[in-house]
Amino acid sequence: PVAPTASVTTQPTCTTPTGTIVVTAPTGANIQYSVNGTTYQVSGTFSGLAPGSYNVTAKDMSTGCVSSATALTVNAVPANPAAPTASVTSQPTCTTPTGTIVVTAPTGANIQYSVNGTTYQVSGTFSGLAPGSYNVTAKDISTGCVSSATALTVNAVPANPAAPTASVT
Repeated sequence: PVAPTASVTTQPTCTTPTGTIVVTAPTGANIQYSVNGTTYQVSGTFSGLAPGSYNVTAKDMSTGCVSSATALTVNAVPANPAAPTASVTSQPTCTTPTGTIVVTAPTGANIQYSVNGTTYQVSGTFSGLAPGSYNVTAKDISTGCVSSATALTVNAVPANPAAPTASVT
């Protein structure tokens, strides 16, 4: 048979660390497919493939003839974004009892940010945060990769000053 027409239809992401190869030709009742010349199968779909190089062949089961190989590569799992560079830019005061965290890096069209791993947002500014500890992460939405966390603390609201000691003299 002719060398297979095949492609990597799914490359690894951080959420799915394996790839899928699909063979689209040649086809026929007696044609089976293999990656790396091991077991041949009727289906032209090979899923759950670890990152690496693969040689896809087709075999005519009635004649035993094997095609030349089509080389394909399942990419490595993408890297996580760098841990965010962030700071508490506004700490609570007696008049404003909340703080603000601003993320300055990493940046990019596919990067979104979260405090405590919940909802991710495009903006790196988180305002109205109650006093407490926060873990800030960055996520590459195209790969699903999430950075390690940067821990920050929004301070407690400062205590009121002591009541004045006064006397009538």
